[in-house]
Amino acid sequence: RSLAQLPALTGQSLLSGTFADHFEDYATDQFPLRDEFRTLKALTATELLRQRDNNGLYRVGDHLAKLEYPMNTASLDHAAERFRYLYEAYLKDAGSRVYLSLIPDKNYFMAAPNGYPSIDYEQFAEELQSRTGYMQYIDIFDLLELEDYYRTDAHWRQEKILDVAARLAGGMGVELTGSYTRKTLEKPFYGVYYGQAALPIAPEHLAALSDMIGTGKVNSSTGKKILAALFDRDQDPVAYAQAH
Repeated sequence: RSLAQLPALTGQSLLSGTFADHFEDYATDQFPLRDEFRTLKALTATELLRQRDNNGLYRVGDHLAKLEYPMNTASLDHAAERFRYLYEAYLKDAGSRVYLSLIPDKNYFMAAPNGYPSIDYEQFAEELQSRTGYMQYIDIFDLLELEDYYRTDAHWRQEKILDVAARLAGGMGVELTGSYTRKTLEKPFYGVYYGQAALPIAPEHLAALSDMIGTGKVNSSTGKKILAALFDRDQDPVAYAQAH
């Protein structure tokens, strides 16, 4: 995002308190050598003081991840409740086939092998399946590895997971064409963990395969199908590429 700019001082903004809020954002963003000081703090914590993580983020090689522990069963219950609501309200009576697949986060590959606390992902999958018996589960854990994910982000690399797409398609009775057009973002990609960790890690390249979901049909509250762009590549190229 663009850095916050100095807000205009007016009587209304001063009395309402919005000037103070915006000025605080401006002062934080525009503080001299802000990024350099944050990097110095992060390196001091992890390299000098030998902290295993910094603000809940840890590094293994050039991969960054956020600690997720312990398993949040309340979150599982909430997700299962929302899934069931959608199924009962929109899918059950329509005769829809419903599938469930879990994408493990990077901690599955990074945490336990490197001495960090880690949830039991097999138990996690079993717990969710026990709450969603109306869904057919498609297991993809064995097809993934750490290098399938961006080093500085939580998302996976689309160009690395064609085998996952094939298994999902096969499980749903669909055959993929196997024909894709690769598009690579021109600008370097700095994932969300890069900014949060403030550690000096080289940027990456973000690639997307084909243009299959540039537009989509959705049912509005009136029942009318609307054809609309999901992402504007010119306005948000990173989100566009990640969604594709």
